[in-house]
Amino acid sequence: MKTYLKDFEKMAKKGIAYVPLGTLEWHGNHLPIETDYLVAVKLCEELAKKRPGYVLPPIYLGTDKHKIVKGRKLAGMDRHLGKRLPGNLYYIDPSLLEKNISALVRNLKDQGFKKIFLIAGHAGSGHLKVLEKVEKKEKGVLLLNPWENLSVEVHHAEEYETSVFWACFPEEEKKSRKMKIPATDNCFRFYGRDVRKNASLALGKKILKEMIENCLKVIS
Repeated sequence: MKTYLKDFEKMAKKGIAYVPLGTLEWHGNHLPIETDYLVAVKLCEELAKKRPGYVLPPIYLGTDKHKIVKGRKLAGMDRHLGKRLPGNLYYIDPSLLEKNISALVRNLKDQGFKKIFLIAGHAGSGHLKVLEKVEKKEKGVLLLNPWENLSVEVHHAEEYETSVFWACFPEEEKKSRKMKIPATDNCFRFYGRDVRKNASLALGKKILKEMIENCLKVIS
């Protein structure tokens, strides 16, 4: 992602900015840990084609509900499992996330941006709660959760999220399908079930189209 000053100034005059928010988080063996923010970036790029604006680099730090387990602060899925999942690198305290996003928003406003869309690639309730606080506090900010109000109910790293990732990055499907999912994998509710059997590029394109259309209804 490269933005030269001339291009930035043109986009600032349009007054619209897209902030992709995701995480670095365990998504099983079949999806990359960058899934959340990669999908958020893709969504921002697609929205910007319809309503031009500046697509910022992704923010991959986030927050979640947490608890102390054996002296360790475990957040998100980690707190349910009582252990740190490989690839979970995103957690920061809610107050720190709020301060960082708010500071970014204020910087964008100082540069002339009037409408700032926060696109949530990670939909953890604790994470969204912080983003909602920023939305309420900062004028001109609108939070969009593309995973809600869909015709299907999307869960973490299962067939629907897998399909959407493939739709965003078709070149990754072959590699994703080759990854082994251990039969003893109890890291999420599918317990080793191969979610890829019900995933497909066509399904992902359908859901992605719905996500984009839902967002456009709000921002147009």
